[in-house]
Order: sequence, then structure tokens, then C-alpha cells
Amino acid sequence: MLVAPAAAAGLGVAWGAVGDLGAEYHVLEPTGPGGCRAVVKEASFLLAGRGEVFAVGAGGVGWKPMGSWTADDGISPIADGSYELKWGPKEGTLLIHGSNANPVWPALHGVSCG
Repeated sequence: MLVAPAAAAGLGVAWGAVGDLGAEYHVLEPTGPGGCRAVVKEASFLLAGRGEVFAVGAGGVGWKPMGSWTADDGISPIADGSYELKWGPKEGTLLIHGSNANPVWPALHGVSCG
């Protein structure tokens, strides 16, 4: 009776690990209000790049992405430092820079721990 749920759980963990192959994580500066941090998962494969931004509060876990993007030609704009992160009193704005030849879309993402 417990074999099926255990197998399903194991398959879910394996699937999640496959999704992280080749991914890099970046903790962005500066820190936001109340210690809120923007953490990015960025990966590229062949001619496609992708990324997700998570808001990580005092608990240290980003449960779901606040935004995601794709990048042409497999560029990694966060690793390249091609972004701006600005914080207001309650939330932040992440702007990712691409170029005419290698766009990032969408380029604007909100980040909030509240």
C-alpha cells in the first residue's frame, strides 16, 4: 500500500532534480526591506536561456517564482551582471537587460516578500 505513494514521491524528486541540471543560482544585491532577498535560478541550453526570480524572506525559502523569462541565444544576463534591482518601501523591481540581437522577455519583474 505504501509502495505507490513512495514511488510517486521519488519520481517527483527525480523530476525536480532533472529540472535543475545546469542551473545556477544567484543571490542578488542589494537586500530589500525586512531582509527580503531576490534569488535567481538561471539556466541555458543550446540557443535558449531561461530564468526565474524568487523572493526569499527570513525563513530562507522561495516557494514559488515571482516571475520568469526567456533569453535568446542562451545568454545568462544575471550571471553577466546585466540587470538592475531596485527596492521601494515594500517591494522591489528587477529589470533584466538584453540587447536587440539577444532580447530577454519579459524584462521587468516585481519582487516582494510580503
